[in-house]
Amino acid sequence: MSGHKNWFSEWYQDIFREASNIAMSHALTALSNMIGEIEMEPPSVKVLPRAKFLHELASKGIKDSFVVMFDITEGLSGLTILQFPKESAKALVMTLLGMDPGDEGIDEMGRSAIMEIGNILISVYTDILAKLIEEPVSLSPPKPAESLYDVEKELSRPDLRDVTEVIMFKTRFYQKDTGIESLFYLVPTKDAFDKLVGKLEAQVKDVEPEIPPEETIEPGEEVSESRVEEPTESAQEEAQESPTEGSEPTINEQTEG
Repeated sequence: MSGHKNWFSEWYQDIFREASNIAMSHALTALSNMIGEIEMEPPSVKVLPRAKFLHELASKGIKDSFVVMFDITEGLSGLTILQFPKESAKALVMTLLGMDPGDEGIDEMGRSAIMEIGNILISVYTDILAKLIEEPVSLSPPKPAESLYDVEKELSRPDLRDVTEVIMFKTRFYQKDTGIESLFYLVPTKDAFDKLVGKLEAQVKDVEPEIPPEETIEPGEEVSESRVEEPTESAQEEAQESPTEGSEPTINEQTEG
């Protein structure tokens, strides 16, 4: 999988942005209906090595934050993980329920409230993936992750144990002065990764500008700024028969006069 290294090119970023536009507008409307007026940034996309992905996941907090996992059941294959880091999870509970979870962590009511927001964002990410591969993408019901061990146990599955690269989508939205961050990790099987990259490469090929072939100049041919088509034989005869206005009369015309 490491043979694909064009993920950071501007073409790929443009395709991701294009794929996210409609999905983000739907999410913005749904979230605004739930928590009031918000501003939302388009998702950023990175490809992380497996070890860095696990470090990123752990550094944002697992036990005292909000992390759920989903199997991909249609379109692609592999695992997805939705994470609200600790501070973002607390801010969501405060916004949705009007209560600070404090140091005790998020209770069941708080987790249920966050999951409502999570469902909206999950639909954003699956819509983006569906647009990229031009097929529907579906996920299983969520599986909670209480620790890094829960995630590593999923990664030890036969279809995922050889995965070396993970795709991370990061989205931020703002409600008044509160910023909330969500992370969506796509852990694709090798076949799914290659399928996604193949679709991206095909789309990049479609949008890259074609360079027109250089015009061949024959030896001895004069080069002009613009080529003018030669008049046809009939046009030349017409020109000879009808002199232009203001031109000098011919010898025959002078004699007749």
